[in-house]
Amino acid sequence: MALRPFLLLLLAAAFLITQVQGIGSSASDCCLKHSQRAVPYGVVTSYRLQGPKTGCVLEAVVFTTRKNRSICASPDDDAVKKFMKQLDKKAKEDKSKKKGQIQRPRGRPKKQRRLRV
Repeated sequence: MALRPFLLLLLAAAFLITQVQGIGSSASDCCLKHSQRAVPYGVVTSYRLQGPKTGCVLEAVVFTTRKNRSICASPDDDAVKKFMKQLDKKAKEDKSKKKGQIQRPRGRPKKQRRLRV
């Protein structure tokens, strides 16, 4: 009988520990400082904004490269603002190109079975 209260206490402690550790929070991918190097234009595919609204302390622009790496930059930098506009323009152009195109299946067509009559 003394085992039930012990199990309940153990379960409650485990629940509280997971809450304190913040398991499942999205704050683990926040930038802690801005990069001092220039952002390489050729390898960046997209960007996102980070700040207090996303649960991060530092306001930054997080660029994502082709190799899925992150580069943190200051949102107040003029070069960063210009690059963000270029990426927005490119994304808009790509989206409009896709709207006008007919989607064709890629690769080899599947072999169809012949119907016997």
